[in-house]
Amino acid sequence: MTGVQDAFDEPWGHRLRRWRSETMNWSQEELAAQVVRVAWERKEERGTSLDARLINRWENGRVKRPQAVYRRLLEQLGAPPPGESGPAITTPRMPGTCPVDAPEPSLASVTTADDFDLGDGDPSVQRRDFLRTGSTLAISGLLAAVVGGGTGAGSATQEVVDELRQRLVSLRKLDATLGGGDTYRLYAAEAELTGHLLREGVGRESVHRSLLALHAEQSQQAGWAAFDAGWHGDASDHYRRSHAAAAEAGDAGLAGNALAFHAYQLIGLGRPARTISEKSVHAADQPGVDPGVRALLLSRAAWTFALDGDADATARCLGRAEDALALADGRTPDYAAWIDETELAIMTGRCWSELRRPLRAVPVLESALAHYSDSHSRDKALYSSWLAESYIDAGEIEQAAAAVESSLTVMGNVSSVRPRGRLVKVASRLAEHGDLPVVRDLLGRHALNPLDVRR
Repeated sequence: MTGVQDAFDEPWGHRLRRWRSETMNWSQEELAAQVVRVAWERKEERGTSLDARLINRWENGRVKRPQAVYRRLLEQLGAPPPGESGPAITTPRMPGTCPVDAPEPSLASVTTADDFDLGDGDPSVQRRDFLRTGSTLAISGLLAAVVGGGTGAGSATQEVVDELRQRLVSLRKLDATLGGGDTYRLYAAEAELTGHLLREGVGRESVHRSLLALHAEQSQQAGWAAFDAGWHGDASDHYRRSHAAAAEAGDAGLAGNALAFHAYQLIGLGRPARTISEKSVHAADQPGVDPGVRALLLSRAAWTFALDGDADATARCLGRAEDALALADGRTPDYAAWIDETELAIMTGRCWSELRRPLRAVPVLESALAHYSDSHSRDKALYSSWLAESYIDAGEIEQAAAAVESSLTVMGNVSSVRPRGRLVKVASRLAEHGDLPVVRDLLGRHALNPLDVRR
């Protein structure tokens, strides 16, 4: 048989692998990211769940013909179609790809680099392979789709910025139901796209400022997803870039939110965060900061002060946050619009829970969580862990066990390390009451090993 005939008889999975690796120079993770990107652009939501494991099954022949939605999306990328013989398609690699470690735009920062430095000991500094290349999809596909292929100076107009901002509003909604491990690549791609546009140059100063502010928002969202997935080195990098962009854009509230995000991250790592939170409060007090943004920054600062054991500062910040929220008029920027009476009540309950004031924490958390949708599985499971801890502080061990059981059910398999980490911490306290059948049964059925708290 000739070499040409061999090419015509080659299994589709082999042709797909050769097209992916030789023609496009993509990893399986990059191909998955490209398919997900096209799925979002075409509103093919069923195609957004693709991962590298399914691609591997296609390529090794375990799945000889993908579902129709994936066939359509692969066709958009120029992949060889399944079920048809013929040599592999040689679509050229999309121009303009940019590695994730390319230099960021020159952005001013009013904080020191140490404010965002997690140190060399952070194990997540060495990124996963798919994170290392995750943002290349933005430049290869989104740039052409949004800017129409123009990559020269002045490609970004206000219309382009507005469209990208609407994309972020839509993508941010994923955070309500998915974990950071599911969403990081999408958020990082959007941030890298605006970074590329900034590096190329923007003609008008007003557009430049708008693009900087958008880059700051996107970087915060990417940092939040990385933090939620447990990739702290990446999260810190995004927060640093976000703060620098917001500061250069002159947006005090947005800059303060980058600090608040990083303070929350430091708290999760058991590191001091009070100084960073105090800077975020200072940003909240700047002229022109939206009341809704001010409420968000003050509530997050209250959390830091509660963990610092400062009940007076916590109460002051919570009171000021409540006053600010009452002034919000519906024009709050989308990144802060999620803070409402229920979210503020939950933060209040969490603060009093950390301060070991169960009589204050329990009624607030019970009431707020009763109105909190189970569809927000990660957050509801996470918030319920503080209710469980307050039950323990109040001596209501059976109710604490029931709260943990409910949280585990709501959480399901969401790709987030934080809820389980919190629930394992609560389990370590419940283990002290292991003589109770309800506790013994809970720990046994869900394999909540209190030793995991140290991990």
